[in-house]
Amino acid sequence: MTERKDYSGEFDPDFRFEDLSKEALVRLVREYALIAQILDRSGLAAVGLRYGQQVVEEIAIEEWKGASPVYTRRIREIMKIEGNGVSAIFKCLQLDPGFAQHYMDVEYELVSETHGYFQLRSCGALLDVEPFGERSVRGMCHTIEDGTFDITAQAVNPKARIRPVHRPPRVPAGRVPHCRWEVVIDEDTEVLAEADITRMTAGTTAAKFRFPPFRDGTPHVPV
Repeated sequence: MTERKDYSGEFDPDFRFEDLSKEALVRLVREYALIAQILDRSGLAAVGLRYGQQVVEEIAIEEWKGASPVYTRRIREIMKIEGNGVSAIFKCLQLDPGFAQHYMDVEYELVSETHGYFQLRSCGALLDVEPFGERSVRGMCHTIEDGTFDITAQAVNPKARIRPVHRPPRVPAGRVPHCRWEVVIDEDTEVLAEADITRMTAGTTAAKFRFPPFRDGTPHVPV
């Protein structure tokens, strides 16, 4: 079958993603990563309008705790990301839908397998909340991230931690990069217990779903 460079032409009732060319798939993946951001914006905005900023932060932390460890494990499996060092953590962040490429302009600096940095030269999420003032910025860049970043890192290595070098509110205003973070793997790091919401999410049909092979028999999870 000839690869599709787009989905122009007639409707195909048997259409599958594997019918698309690499270029078309890249376009689609970019959009899907951004859609995750849009869904988050709409969902949490609805929570905020009804219950206020504090509840937004509480829900966002639970949402991240529930989803991030589960999808990180799935991404590691299908992309064959091996090891548990900082490079493996960075690989997972590069593929994380929470870091939608270009919308989140992320740069990585690997010092060693126990030490590294990443920074956001530009953060679309920050640009969304800055107009609402410092309270909203601190809610996202302090409260939510302090409650979630270690969860994501420890999905790869239980002894990993992520701490800010600097982060918003931006001082001076317009500071670039918007934020910078240090990643350290250290035996003294507190290992976080698995959250109830993580356990619940891992038990859902979505978390347990296994994709069938492609049409040509190629398995979804590489052998």
